[in-house]
Amino acid sequence: MSRHVVVVAIMVFAMGLASGGVWREEQTLEHDGLTRYFRVYVPDFEPPGGMPLLFVLHGGGGDMRSFLDNGTHAEWPEIADEEGILLIVPNGVDPLTGDPSTNDQNWNDCRADAPRVETGADDVGFISALIDWAAARYAIDLDRVYATGSSNGGLMSYRLAFELSDRIAAIAPFIANLAAVSECPSPRHPISVFICNGDGEQTYMPWAGGCVVDKETCERGSVISAEATREYWIAHNLTEPGPGEFTAYPDLDPFDDTTAESTLYSRGYEGAEVIFYRIRNGGHVTPSIDHRRSRLALQLLGLGLQNHDIEGSRQAWAFLARQRLTGTGSGTNPGVSGLLRLRREGANELRLEWAGDCGGASAYGIYRGDLRSGYESLAADACGLSARQATLPLGPGEADFFLVVPATAEGEGSYGFDSAGAPRDTAGEPCGPPLPPDSCAR
Repeated sequence: MSRHVVVVAIMVFAMGLASGGVWREEQTLEHDGLTRYFRVYVPDFEPPGGMPLLFVLHGGGGDMRSFLDNGTHAEWPEIADEEGILLIVPNGVDPLTGDPSTNDQNWNDCRADAPRVETGADDVGFISALIDWAAARYAIDLDRVYATGSSNGGLMSYRLAFELSDRIAAIAPFIANLAAVSECPSPRHPISVFICNGDGEQTYMPWAGGCVVDKETCERGSVISAEATREYWIAHNLTEPGPGEFTAYPDLDPFDDTTAESTLYSRGYEGAEVIFYRIRNGGHVTPSIDHRRSRLALQLLGLGLQNHDIEGSRQAWAFLARQRLTGTGSGTNPGVSGLLRLRREGANELRLEWAGDCGGASAYGIYRGDLRSGYESLAADACGLSARQATLPLGPGEADFFLVVPATAEGEGSYGFDSAGAPRDTAGEPCGPPLPPDSCAR
């Protein structure tokens, strides 16, 4: 009897081990003349419709092997098992040696003024190639590709949002602000963004902006403030005007000397959202309930305080999980390949920016329209605008909105915004000239 009990116990233990996902270590991919390294975590089940794909990006000076050992990112394998997420944890490149295999790595993010950490590596191309690599080997949902990371990994997430908004549905950077001197272009599409920063952080990623770490030389580059980073994405995604949906989280650990709050800005163009987490008095460390770092060690490293009121990765996944690429990026209407953005400048002017790729037709016309009185042409060719920008007088009323129509393709789509910059629903049929104005009405 006792032998039987022991055998059953061993079988149960083995079944318990088998129920989790599997790490596939030291994977390699040849890209841009380098052998690039990455790890893959394969969950133990595949959800209907395929697995979401999440890139988890280490911070500067870190590596793929130890990144998930502590802090909130240690929660990702458990979340992956619960939700059926394929995790890819890639390795950056050593900025001093150019070696992509070691454990003192950086990402080539958007900072154009950071010679000390510049690697020159094509990390965007590497991540894009990894999407193709994963799609060829696993049943993944290509509408649900995401990226997250901390510090330099968070900055790299921003770069992916800028340059891969046609492949990545949303990002979740922690303790990272946008580059103040950026080499990255504007995103071609709206993209949902989760942001989490501590307002007590003054050194590694200063809340108020400024030099990263090296205050005297600024050799690691500079960033804008956390709040300016939030405002950039709100403006880019044209989220609903107003103060946003505020949440204050219960202070589960009053002894950590921090609190957590968030504000959601929703109903952006093509459903894009921005959520901004502010960790009051938090430092350069991701918030976590179950993966707490030594307060003394954090102080000795100058990293500040860790919040223990939210599990950062679970908050990030709750946001990422509801984002789809078809709703925020590649789903622009047929014939319109890009994004028209507006913002007010002064009391009587609007700033128009066209971020299209100009590849789908010989010209893209921009019109200002009123559903009651018709349209006026603002530009026969958006691609011909100087820097694809224009300053325009404010329209006559709230019905004022803008359309971009392929000038040589009457049967293709278009889209518009009202005079406050909020997006309008597009009609099922083309709703621009030469069709009558009421064809745009919904």
